[in-house]
Amino acid sequence: MDVCVENVFTTLAIEEINLNPATAEEENRRASFDQKCKSQDKEAPRTRDTGQEAAAQGPSNDPSASAGPASPSDTPRTETAAEKNPWSAWTWLGMCKNSSRKIPNIVHVDVDAFFASVEQVLNPKLRGKPVLVGRGCVASASYEAKFRGVKTAMSFREALRICPKAIVVPGQYEHYADFAERVRRILETYTPAVETAALDDFYLDFAGTERLYPDYEAALRRLQAEIFGRTGLNVSIGAARTKVVASIASRLERPRGFRMVGPGEEEDFLTPLPVEKLHGIGHVHAGALAERGIVTIEQLRQVPKPALQAAFGEAIGQQIWERARGLDGREVLLPSTPKSVSRETTIEGGTIDTEFLGGLIEYLSERIGSTLREYGKQARTIGLCIRYVDHFSAHQTMRLSQPSNDERELLATAKDLFGKLFTRRVAVRLAGVSVTNLETDKRQHELFDTHANRRWYLNRGLDSVRGRYGWNAVFYGKGLELREHYATKPNGLVLSTPCLSR
Repeated sequence: MDVCVENVFTTLAIEEINLNPATAEEENRRASFDQKCKSQDKEAPRTRDTGQEAAAQGPSNDPSASAGPASPSDTPRTETAAEKNPWSAWTWLGMCKNSSRKIPNIVHVDVDAFFASVEQVLNPKLRGKPVLVGRGCVASASYEAKFRGVKTAMSFREALRICPKAIVVPGQYEHYADFAERVRRILETYTPAVETAALDDFYLDFAGTERLYPDYEAALRRLQAEIFGRTGLNVSIGAARTKVVASIASRLERPRGFRMVGPGEEEDFLTPLPVEKLHGIGHVHAGALAERGIVTIEQLRQVPKPALQAAFGEAIGQQIWERARGLDGREVLLPSTPKSVSRETTIEGGTIDTEFLGGLIEYLSERIGSTLREYGKQARTIGLCIRYVDHFSAHQTMRLSQPSNDERELLATAKDLFGKLFTRRVAVRLAGVSVTNLETDKRQHELFDTHANRRWYLNRGLDSVRGRYGWNAVFYGKGLELREHYATKPNGLVLSTPCLSR
């Protein structure tokens, strides 16, 4: 369950806000940031054609200019047709001169109304109709519903009052991760630097691809069209020099939005926008700022940093001060080895059946063990979390005697934790297993414990079979019982959590 928490706004601190121009510290920080960007973007200038060079310079008063033809070493070399071709061998071998033009290399790709759009792709009869996805509240709404005033996290009662003709679907969460992966694979054909910020949220870095994409804007529009053609999903694209500006640009003109903010245009782009568009400012903060006459990012830029830090806290105030100026030092992060692995799922209506809960915990432990072996990791700590239908939660962790990625060992500890936590005669609506303190798997065969060696070979055999024929090719006994309650697909059971369907 996702929980949104608003920061508590300090009313006394906001009184200290002074709408004066920024101090010299702001200018120094901006100058250092610009200098850093310039040093990263520094490239060899492209040589222009000789005739164009002369025409651009015009007549010269230098006497040496008419002293005769220049020496061969001083004559600019004209690029050959092969070098100009971005797909030629010259480019791939790195033997061409780099382009001097600067591009907004950070690109934010956001899938429009992701869950609802996937439902419309899976069921063409829903296309063009207002669609609401979720259970109890709106998890996603199509733009046909959003245009009528429906918003995410709104209760279905209120949403249906605003849009009576909306079609409510519970959601097919097993398909959402698959569509997200399809989008990601398309993005990786344009640049290998792709960061998955959320299931439907991606950042790309096109730095160094100027030769591959001479018409940068056309390449991004082609990317947008290709995603729609191959998945049926509309995406909005924003391009800028930093993540914060790119994400704002992609969300301005949805659905199917497209906005490029060139280098040096960040201030003109941000200043007229309302403060709500800035990441890190919620409705409560925006309302309090509006009471003091601060409604645009331009007005927010005039607030001194100490006042923002006093009002929002040191870290958040610093972040807001920087991002109001388009400054963002975050880079596009490539996928890395996880520091923890967790699997959890909700249970429709809740249950007190210990046999069913035991089978569910066993299945979650299997998924964690398989993931650990996939990354070549072992876990030293395992945790179990259960949540009852009355929203009471219980969580406990236990340190393993030795690191392991064997689901049988993980399951044994998880069952011990379950016996300690399940002490109330109330139905359980959520169960989750997690492992932390991961380390590289350096296990060697045991000399005396032959059972451990057999488990090692068995786990590798299971991984091999499932990798070739799908997860459902092999099931433990408890997993077979779960198939009576859940549908199956090649990569596992269809639970209520999208990540478990990957």
